[in-house]
Amino acid sequence: MKKLLPLFAILACAIVTIFSCTKIVNTEIGGDLLPPIDGVNTKEMFLTISTKNIKDTITKVGYGIPNALGYVNDGIFGKTTASINLELKPASYPVVFPVSKDSLFIDSVVLVLSYSGVWGDTTQQLGMRVYKIKNNDPSVDVLRADTTYDTNYETPRGDELTENFAEASVDIRKLNDSIYPRNEAAINQLRIRLDKSYGLELLKNYDTTSTGAYHNDSLFERTFKGYQIVPSQKGNALVRINILDTNTKLAIYYNYLKRDTAGGVRDTVVKYFNTNQYSNRTGSSNNIKHDRNGTDIPKFLPANNDKSDSLLFVDANPGIYTRLLMDSLSGLSNRIIHRAEIIMEQVPGNPVEDGWLTPPALFLTPISYGGDSTPRFALPYDVTISNGVIVNQATFGCYPLKKTDPVTQQSIYYYSFDVSRYVQNVISRGDSTFPLILYAPSNDFVYLTESSIYTAYTGTSSGPLNTPAIGRVRLGGGNHSAHRMRLHIVYSDIQ
Repeated sequence: MKKLLPLFAILACAIVTIFSCTKIVNTEIGGDLLPPIDGVNTKEMFLTISTKNIKDTITKVGYGIPNALGYVNDGIFGKTTASINLELKPASYPVVFPVSKDSLFIDSVVLVLSYSGVWGDTTQQLGMRVYKIKNNDPSVDVLRADTTYDTNYETPRGDELTENFAEASVDIRKLNDSIYPRNEAAINQLRIRLDKSYGLELLKNYDTTSTGAYHNDSLFERTFKGYQIVPSQKGNALVRINILDTNTKLAIYYNYLKRDTAGGVRDTVVKYFNTNQYSNRTGSSNNIKHDRNGTDIPKFLPANNDKSDSLLFVDANPGIYTRLLMDSLSGLSNRIIHRAEIIMEQVPGNPVEDGWLTPPALFLTPISYGGDSTPRFALPYDVTISNGVIVNQATFGCYPLKKTDPVTQQSIYYYSFDVSRYVQNVISRGDSTFPLILYAPSNDFVYLTESSIYTAYTGTSSGPLNTPAIGRVRLGGGNHSAHRMRLHIVYSDIQ
């Protein structure tokens, strides 16, 4: 028995050694592809990242991407008001009606917007009003078809056009219902009835004479500057509107006395004014305003003198962007990098509010050391570009994922950006460790390299990474106590 004791002791020590040194790597993405961390051949480390909120931005929104419309009151990010300014025109000129003006009678006039989704609380109705864009100077084109406007661009407001000059209520839950207006079977339409007096104006006040608004496109533009669609502070959602879709139009429903018929026989018809990017081109803009008062954001913006912020606020452009510094990389000795990932975790708030105000897709891009306003470019080695479009957003880590928060037991979102090749080249070849910008772009481009004159689209071939203003996330910064942003590296020493 005494002879067996040393054998048992040796076996016990071996078992303890195996279980204490071997560990399955806990990466956020792709852990099953990596070797286990055994403490000898494969190891891991976590490096500190310095994080700062930098700036609340504006952006440009063209009519070729979805526009945001609505109102949100968010306890974490504040109030957002998104309005749309829009030109609508006849398909051709001159604009003719089947009979003379005195035989035309208005039924209704409806502004129709193509609906393609919602972000926010769908149980609350939105309030909308429609106005003319004021015609201060007929020679000035307020919405140019060849111009993409900033989100802070203002158009002059003219007379209200909403039916009975009262706020129209929009039930978001019914926007994808099938409807059957005159001579049409439709779906995904946000319809706002305008006042009949405006319909009468369209039927009675204009003509096709050589100076009339219905004669040609230039005369039409001198008279009709477009429409403002403005939400009230009601509801809690932003809807996506497709400006160029055929569902976006002004529908003029009218009837007329048919010629050469006895008994006053009438016919009912509809005439449309539409958007157009080819002949008789139309312009648009998406005016988006943020009010951050009443939130924690003013504690961090304008940027303070702290080296690192504990909370980072990122919302879809036009929104806040942040800066990350990984200075600790420069002191690492050469080694084999199996995976390097920047792990970012949501700091949860009200679980109900977090449930319908979901996070955006994020993008991580280096800048030169010239400052935060220097051009952004693709992260070397880890971003893949094909034909001017970035094609690996998913594997790079742009999209949010879900997990259970060990602190609150709530479901939270997180991101894991794969920077493995970049880190390998920093420590092996001495490449620069650039400051990184973290933001949620909509229709944005970055340069191919630090010195390139060519750019790549941050979105996909099917559209932008985010709809403007739709998506927000509060992340833990590099010094947050429970949700610290960190650089996780799985590596092996070079023998």
